Amino acid sequence: MVEKITNIKERILYLAEYKGIIKEKFFEDLGISYGNFKGKSKFTAINSDVLVNISTKFPDLNLDWLIHGRGSIENQSKEYKTNPTNNLKVNEAEPVLQRMPKVVTTDNEGRDNITLVPVKAAAGYLNGYGDQEYIGKLPTYSLPKIQNGTYRMFEVKGDSMSPTLHSKSMVVGQFVEDWVKDIKDDRVYVIVSRNDGIIVKRCLNRIRKYGNLYCKSDNRKEYPEPIILQGEDIIEVWEYKMHLAYHLPNPADLYDRVSDLEAEMNFIKENFAALIHK
Repeated sequence: MVEKITNIKERILYLAEYKGIIKEKFFEDLGISYGNFKGKSKFTAINSDVLVNISTKFPDLNLDWLIHGRGSIENQSKEYKTNPTNNLKVNEAEPVLQRMPKVVTTDNEGRDNITLVPVKAAAGYLNGYGDQEYIGKLPTYSLPKIQNGTYRMFEVKGDSMSPTLHSKSMVVGQFVEDWVKDIKDDRVYVIVSRNDGIIVKRCLNRIRKYGNLYCKSDNRKEYPEPIILQGEDIIEVWEYKMHLAYHLPNPADLYDRVSDLEAEMNFIKENFAALIHK
């Protein structure tokens, strides 16, 4: 049966079966109505309180399996211990920043929704990212080959990532739990932060070394200065998986830039050679 489970709603239901607990009793202990959970409503919101209650009740449960369907249902390693109070997974040797999404929603078939956060809703998202009522009011979509994970879609504001991403593009990101291990250098991420709001940047991960992310724009000509985000300022991290574009970049722009660079290099070489021969 495990192989056929494709979303978090089904995994929670399977967990009750796996533990041999009557489903009504299982959900009552979690503070959820079993009838509402299994009902075919527009969406089912599973917030962080539910996930924390589950991880507290079943400390041997592999949260990576529960949220993303990766690995086995039970932890195979005793290297980690879970702190349900702050949702951090802590290594005995050193702290590791690891999070769970505050709210996960599924459609009436139990499939994970992709919730869209448009620019006009970005400010509200900073306060409502953990509010299932707020998340439930945002539009949701389903996209091909985007499954078996927790995804969210964000509208890009401005041209700081041009020509890679243009303003009003829609970026689909997968939730990143372990910021230390899973944020890779020079990949694009959507970062939700307390002071800078929602930004889409190419990142250098220096959390382990300095406790921060070094966030760069692809449009270095107009946005040369990076944004440095401290770990405690970051709320969520979503790794770029795909985007919907409403503007196709003109390849001539890239060719012109290369030509300009070649001309500048030739100019420098010629002047350098002239200085040597003087």
